[in-house]
Amino acid sequence: MIKKILKNTQPKIEKYVKNKNSSILVKPYFFAVKMLKPFYFTNEFLLMFGFKRKSKSSYDSIIFFTVHKSASTFIKQTIFKLIKSENITPVDFSTYWSASQQLKNYNSKEIMKSLLVKKGHFYGAIRNFYDFPDLDKFKVLLVLRDPRDVLTSHYFSTLYNHPLGRIEIYKDRQKYANQSIDDFVLEHAEALNTKYRNYIEYLLGKKNVLFLKYEDMISDFKNWMDQLCNFLGSTDESVRNEIISTTTFTVKKEDPNSFIRNIKAGDHKNKLQPETIDKLNKIFGEVLVKLDYDL
Repeated sequence: MIKKILKNTQPKIEKYVKNKNSSILVKPYFFAVKMLKPFYFTNEFLLMFGFKRKSKSSYDSIIFFTVHKSASTFIKQTIFKLIKSENITPVDFSTYWSASQQLKNYNSKEIMKSLLVKKGHFYGAIRNFYDFPDLDKFKVLLVLRDPRDVLTSHYFSTLYNHPLGRIEIYKDRQKYANQSIDDFVLEHAEALNTKYRNYIEYLLGKKNVLFLKYEDMISDFKNWMDQLCNFLGSTDESVRNEIISTTTFTVKKEDPNSFIRNIKAGDHKNKLQPETIDKLNKIFGEVLVKLDYDL
């Protein structure tokens, strides 16, 4: 009951804080969000404090790696529908932890060994590669998108539509309010390139890893779903077919304030200056070739 009330109330308060842009509201709002996190993230809280480790499910746990703006919410929801009967426990430390906590905890083999349960759990989305202990014992899903589109979409998300779940997001919104999209993407390009290079080096081609592309999902969803179902071991054709028949990747009108602003591939070509695209092509050149994106 408490969790339901919070989920209905929090977006309204967030919208008020975002629109009013008042420093008086910021600290109390984020303090309240921090204090209420255990109600939102019960599984994460219990795992962190050692109260919930065993699972009744015998299904191999999944670790979901990706980057921002690559349909992670939709993909997670799709997976939960496909393996609903497996009684999987969802765990999202990336949303539960602050940026500094992620950096510390994800890079600690000791901490992650205690938190990564090999059966019955879904971990993600995790938006950077980390060398977790016994990673080869998990089902690993890697979903990537053209990094140039990721940066373009991330700009609009940062300035307009990303939920204010952490104070870092609010501070970024203030920091980049007067920055052009071209300056923004170039500032963040090298860091994103490092993420992609790590994914390519440490995950791509591994036996327990399924690599899927965002662009294939929106252009050939049926084939994309077949690959995902085979990876998950999902045999419920009725669920698969229902997901395919009810899913559409169209946006009637682009709205920067909408969480789903633009789904089409190649959006960077419409938003960035030609010279900016040239610079991005040089930065991501090796990544684009290895992942079969057009230069």
